[in-house]
Amino acid sequence: MTRTDALKLLLIAVLLAIVLTLLVAILGIAPLAAEAQPAGKVYRIGSLEFRVPDPAHQALWDAFRQRMRELGYAEGQNVTFEPRWSRG
Repeated sequence: MTRTDALKLLLIAVLLAIVLTLLVAILGIAPLAAEAQPAGKVYRIGSLEFRVPDPAHQALWDAFRQRMRELGYAEGQNVTFEPRWSRG
């Protein structure tokens, strides 16, 4: 093998390594870009209570919101909560 042949093989190996590195980087970043897209639909969850607001019912709403976050809903991004009271 001549020196020219060795340099050609080295160049091919380096180019192949660069192409494979770029391919892995693109495939690794693509899912992140897909997740960063804004949600298409925002769900609105409302409640009408026939009493004045009180801390006991606020605790229930807080627990409900926490569970929705655990299920992947982000308030202000793909879900909004709108509690209403008939008195108060």
